[in-house]
This record gives sequence, structure tokens and C-alpha cells, in this order.
Amino acid sequence: MKPYHLSHLAWFIPLALTALLIQQVSVYNGISNTMEQGEELEAFITDFRIKQIAAQTNGYVDLHFFDGNGAERKERLTLHAQHASRLIGANTVDIRYLAGTTYDIVIIKTFDYHRNTVLVNIGVILLSLLVMIPVSIWASRYSIRKAEAAKVSGGQELRLEFEQPTENKS
Repeated sequence: MKPYHLSHLAWFIPLALTALLIQQVSVYNGISNTMEQGEELEAFITDFRIKQIAAQTNGYVDLHFFDGNGAERKERLTLHAQHASRLIGANTVDIRYLAGTTYDIVIIKTFDYHRNTVLVNIGVILLSLLVMIPVSIWASRYSIRKAEAAKVSGGQELRLEFEQPTENKS
């Protein structure tokens, strides 16, 4: 296998971006569905932490609430620092809850910020795909041209040979 055959691997980047796009669209649909169809409840914040690890700041909030059927629920939501900072000092928070969905809890106070973050992510992924698909097409065409050129030349390649430097013994 020649090195130029590896240029076909450039297609893994758009493939990974497409998987990420599907995941972000799923998040968007999940939080939108929960916000539209979920029941509005009040949840008690039982624990709240913001932690910084290296350059990344995340937090979590533990919620305690009773769903529409009267069942007691305790959930931990991991939040980005911007989401978590909106909850500082609060003892209760209004949520939307839709049992059995991928994203069954949406904090109403952070919903707009969460939705906008997901939309920005989708935009960045689409822009990345817009750039990487032509790059992958170019890489594949380059690889195909090189393979065809190798067939035409009988498989002979230009090889550069270098002489080993000789030591001067003076």
C-alpha cells in the first residue's frame, strides 16, 4: 500500500462530524420535545457544585421532586458552568419533566441558553462539514490520480537515493 492511498482516510473526519451532527440534532429535538410536552414541576436543589478541572469548568445539580403521579424522583444533572451559574443561590427551580425520553428533565431557567448552545454547535458542525467534504473529495481524487499514474508508468516510482557522507581522514 502506497502512502497516497491513506488520503482516503480523510473521509473519517466528515463521517465523525456527521455522527456528531446527528447527536446534536438529537439533543435539540430531545430538549425541545421535553420543553413543549413535559409537565412543569418545582424541584428542590439538594446539592449544587461547580468544579474546575484544568481549563474546563463544569458543575452539577441534584434535584429532588415529585412527578405528576406523585412518585418521588432524585436526579443529578451535569451542567456547563454557564448553565450552572444561573442557579447559584436558588433553593428551588422550575423544571419540565417528560418521563421516558432521552432528555427527560429541562431546567426552564437555562433552557434558552442550552438551546442556543446546541444551535451554535450545529452551526459549527455544518460549517466544518462544508469545509471538510471538499477537502475529502480532493484527497480522494488525488489518491485516484496517483494510483492511475502508477499503473500507467508500470508501477515505477521516482526514488531518490542519497549517498552516505564519507568521513575525511586527514
